[in-house]
Amino acid sequence: MQNWNDLIYCLALAEYGTMGKAAKALRTNATTVSRHIQSVSERYNQPIFTKEGQEWRPTAFGEKLVEIAQGIKEDIDSIEPNVATNAQGTLRVFCEIRLMQGFLAPHWPALLNQNPDINLHLTLTPASLAYGEVDMAFTCTEPTERRLVRKRITRTEYGIFARTDFLSNLQGWVELVDDAGGKMDQSYLQNHFDQPARLALQGLNTALKTIQELPYMAMLPRSLAADHPELSEVPNSPVSYDDVWLSIHESRRNDQLIRSIFNWLDDIPKE
Repeated sequence: MQNWNDLIYCLALAEYGTMGKAAKALRTNATTVSRHIQSVSERYNQPIFTKEGQEWRPTAFGEKLVEIAQGIKEDIDSIEPNVATNAQGTLRVFCEIRLMQGFLAPHWPALLNQNPDINLHLTLTPASLAYGEVDMAFTCTEPTERRLVRKRITRTEYGIFARTDFLSNLQGWVELVDDAGGKMDQSYLQNHFDQPARLALQGLNTALKTIQELPYMAMLPRSLAADHPELSEVPNSPVSYDDVWLSIHESRRNDQLIRSIFNWLDDIPKE
């Protein structure tokens, strides 16, 4: 192996499975990823990856290269996070919009007050844990990527709500459109009206605003609806559950900043 740059492409393809996803993580294009993989294969005169369905899997020899790449990356990460944490105290977090509004937003003031040396940089754009684009991720579904440490933080109860004044004359419903990943069952609302949603959107805040002003109903976390006394749960409507998963890359297990967040999350009241 001539340089670390070659190993990066092997590690990325093993991590993400497709040329396109690996390219996105490395902020390049699939052609470049393919060219580097082919170059490594030619150098050793044997295949590094084989195609299985839609994904690429490392061969036995490829696994050895991936292990070497992972070891080097972990050695680098074991130095860099501590330097960054001590210098900046900034935690970069990917969070799906529904979780950001329904779970994190009510709690992050306490986090910031209790931890004056921690800064939060939150993004709704999916980013790579393996390549350090974010430090941790909150998702509705359990992540399946290799080499991630994952923990289910809590389970959020969702009910179907409307403004109390409108309960006797509801005229439509609001659909929560998921981020890529989880899918919430909103068939009750569809069946109740036997018509498509009047409004479909991502996130909770606009759905909340809509049912406060119009005779529609929508699925909301019970904890969020409880802060709005003008809302009532629709009688005989079902309860749904949404998981909150936290994940980090395994190379960050001993990062002091990450551990402080885990400890803080343990103290949050669970539903």
